[in-house]
Amino acid sequence: MSMAQQAGTADDTAFAPAVAEGPSFTLRDFLIATFFHIRVVLLAAMVPLVIGIAAAALAKTEYTASSLLLVIVSREVSTSSNVTDSGPAVLSVEGLKQVESEVQIIESADVIRTTIEQIGLDALFPPGPLTPLMRLLNSGNDEMDQAIERFRRQLRANVVSDSNIVEIQFTNPDRDIAVKTADALVQNYLASRRKVFENPTAKILMLEVERFKRDLATADTDIEALKAKVGVVDFNQEAVLASNQMDSVVQRIRQVDEREATLSAQLQEAQAQRKALPDSVFDFSEKTDALNGDTSATLLTELLLERDRLTAQYAPGSPLLKENEKKIATMRKRIAQRGDTPYYTDRASRNPSINYVDNLILNLTVEKDSLGRQRDELEQQRTAAEARIAVLRGAETRLIELTRQRETLSEGYREYLRRAVAANIEETAARTRQSNVRLVQEAGAAVTKRSLVLPMLAGGIFGGILFGAAAGAIASVLRTTFIMPSEPERLLDLPNLATFDEGVEDRASPAVDQAIGSCATLLLDTRIDDVPLRAMHFLSPDRDETLPWFCRRLAEEFATQRRMRTLLVDLSSRMPYPLHTGHMEVIGGLAVTTTPVPLLWSAAEVEASPLLSVRLPVVEGQEMIKALKVAFDCIIICSSMQGSSLVIQRLTQLADGNIVAVHAETTRKPAAMRLRETIAEAGGTLLGLIFFGRRYYLPNWLYRRA
Repeated sequence: MSMAQQAGTADDTAFAPAVAEGPSFTLRDFLIATFFHIRVVLLAAMVPLVIGIAAAALAKTEYTASSLLLVIVSREVSTSSNVTDSGPAVLSVEGLKQVESEVQIIESADVIRTTIEQIGLDALFPPGPLTPLMRLLNSGNDEMDQAIERFRRQLRANVVSDSNIVEIQFTNPDRDIAVKTADALVQNYLASRRKVFENPTAKILMLEVERFKRDLATADTDIEALKAKVGVVDFNQEAVLASNQMDSVVQRIRQVDEREATLSAQLQEAQAQRKALPDSVFDFSEKTDALNGDTSATLLTELLLERDRLTAQYAPGSPLLKENEKKIATMRKRIAQRGDTPYYTDRASRNPSINYVDNLILNLTVEKDSLGRQRDELEQQRTAAEARIAVLRGAETRLIELTRQRETLSEGYREYLRRAVAANIEETAARTRQSNVRLVQEAGAAVTKRSLVLPMLAGGIFGGILFGAAAGAIASVLRTTFIMPSEPERLLDLPNLATFDEGVEDRASPAVDQAIGSCATLLLDTRIDDVPLRAMHFLSPDRDETLPWFCRRLAEEFATQRRMRTLLVDLSSRMPYPLHTGHMEVIGGLAVTTTPVPLLWSAAEVEASPLLSVRLPVVEGQEMIKALKVAFDCIIICSSMQGSSLVIQRLTQLADGNIVAVHAETTRKPAAMRLRETIAEAGGTLLGLIFFGRRYYLPNWLYRRA
């Protein structure tokens, strides 16, 4: 465990027992390291700061004039010089390349040289103290070449991303010169590109157009003459009509042949059946007693029905009944007489099939005769159709050749006419305006002022911070001493038992007494294998009076406050503890004497003590320590590495626990590591460390906030 110290007033420093906290690097540690190396940090920070201030003092205000040019990428304003190309004038994938080519023209040496000559070399680049000497050493051409290079450094011409806008910027300390130069550069660029892109191809193309026109007219005349000779308006349509007509005639001839064969078969069969038919056939024979128009039976029936009705309505002997009976008797007599005389009828008629067959034979004979005449007519039509097809077939080859020639001439005529018109438009545009480049923004409309004073100052400050931080970090890495308790904790991997400020041994305060009492309690509460800590060995890699002072104060704490018989063995102090001459004795091979503090004994004549002899065996040393533990409740040994190393190794083995003392800004890290390794190699038990001489490099208000 460690003792954490909090900053108090300038006269009194408060100490408190440390809480368990990790030895991680905190912001406070960084600030403490920075303030510790404040001189190195300030010296390193001053270098970039002075450079930034000097650069800001020498920096000039620069003015940047910006012009914007719009490059139109289209077929009409193409810069292609191939007059026989039949493809598109501008490919879409080459649009950006054309815009980039405009930037190269702007930055060309001829345009810049013309601009420098127009504005003036001395106006653009005012002569300095060494200018006459440089002109004397260099020729005129060298001076102009250098001016062009300087001009290019001040010129920025780039394409705005994903667009066809070219931005031209020129920077100069004089605002008017910057605007005038940017405008002159744009005008010289436009004049130069007109000369570069000048291409009088319209006249050549028009000659080709006229030649194609004459050839096309000749081809049209030949086609019309051929069509007039053959007698067609549309050859394709006439060919289709002739083919259809021939097909129709052939189909009709086939139909006539089929019908003629059918009629011949029907006529032959009808004539054969006519010869087999009789001239007349028996119709029917009839024998009956009924006469045509005789209704006797019907009247008899009606009279019988009438009698039944009258019988139901009138009495017997009624005149109506008698009259009805007479009618009935007369009708029966009539019927009886007709049955005695039967009638016979026999009839024969002419055969009706003869007329039908005769008509059928006549019809078939007439139709067959008409089919023969139709066949003759169809043969004549087929001959005419075949002759028409032969004529069209003979003219087809010539017409196809003439048509192909006309299509080729027509395509070439259209292409050359289109390109001739485009070339004429391009030449006209080149003479009247800046062709496909438009001035969108003049230089005087957008002038920006740039002063590097603040950026250079900010850069100097930022560089100073970086350099200072780097210098502080390097100094902290190269530092071989400790300035904070956390540093030996991390390096030695030991807990910090107590921390004391610088010069604490020269003044007395309750806070110091409290810190020593807390450390004493911590040591008394420590158990090693369930055995209380009796013999404590405090050792330091350097000889200093602070550790003996702490050991004496800790011994006094055990003797006075804890009422324990305490022995103090001081092996590193130049001024031994004040001894009491009244009583002295030898215990465990060590001469001890009383002190003015009750219950506190101190070792005397340590040089002649057998316990501190280099020839003492380990077994005897253990027996002597046991004797001392029997005589005393607590044994405190104070030593340093500057003494005999073998004695210290023997003491680290014999003591119950070893505590390393580290002095701020005095103890070197290799020495502390060597001391820890020595204790570990000797088999001693390490309990922790005591940190002396701590200084506070930060202000109190920063300690309260960090």
